[in-house]
Amino acid sequence: MGEYVDMLFIRHGLTEPNKLRQYIGWSNPSLSREGIALLKASNVVPDLVVGSDLYRTQETAAILFPQHPYVALRNWRELSFGDWEECTYEQLKNDSAYRKWIDAPFEEQPPNGEDFEAFSSRIWKAWDQTVDLMLHQKASLTAVVTHGGPLRFIASYFLEQSSFWDHSFSYGEGIRLRFNKDDIRERKPCISYSVVRSMESENG
Repeated sequence: MGEYVDMLFIRHGLTEPNKLRQYIGWSNPSLSREGIALLKASNVVPDLVVGSDLYRTQETAAILFPQHPYVALRNWRELSFGDWEECTYEQLKNDSAYRKWIDAPFEEQPPNGEDFEAFSSRIWKAWDQTVDLMLHQKASLTAVVTHGGPLRFIASYFLEQSSFWDHSFSYGEGIRLRFNKDDIRERKPCISYSVVRSMESENG
């Protein structure tokens, strides 16, 4: 492993509940036919591929990086929306608890779901697990296939002067971060980054 290490974070492909604009944090749908058709094998060759243990991330990784084994880590999951899983805004908009959460998502939490503090703590556990694997396997480039929430969280932390809501990643999009190898355990700032606009197929 050289002086630098890179981490490539990618959002999973499209599912039918995504098309319906449902909340699907810990729900476990597979990619839709359209979602599968829109993805293609990546020309990026990672040394390690990890990500969420849910179907949509594992299936995305199998398409993007078909020659690489996948390490499924539960901690890379999306926020749990609890009782609001598989519901839409239209179904929830008159729910007072939902309105409170929409107005203060970092303070409120979905009923029987996760608050932002628990989500943040879990994502840092995922980070630490992934970094341990990277360093143990001497991986110079690690791909992490995850969800929109974890991607926003990672981007807002490592990109200076940005907030959680400053970042939005569509399906198959993500971000590549470069770190000094000796700094990555301490979560020090990345030394460079680039946005991966799409890993979808050109005919999609």
